Amino acid sequence: MAPILISDRMGARVELLVRIVLILVLSLVLSLWGIWITVCWIAQFLYILVTSKRNKFLNNQIKSYFNFWVKCQEYFLLLTDKRPV
Repeated sequence: MAPILISDRMGARVELLVRIVLILVLSLVLSLWGIWITVCWIAQFLYILVTSKRNKFLNNQIKSYFNFWVKCQEYFLLLTDKRPV
């Protein structure tokens, strides 16, 4: 087992600081994007009621938001070190 170097511990601390800042920025982006997705979801609901079909554009908007949201949650909960952006 290799010894832990001081630079490795410092690098981990810097990475954690970067992660905290990135979490704050991504949370803001997700919340603003979430407002748009709420509008899309309501429009999709009404569109389905009227036509019995899904609107492709609205469906893609909603799916892309939730795919990105899942990637962000993995990063926020420290399940992965891969950055979502």
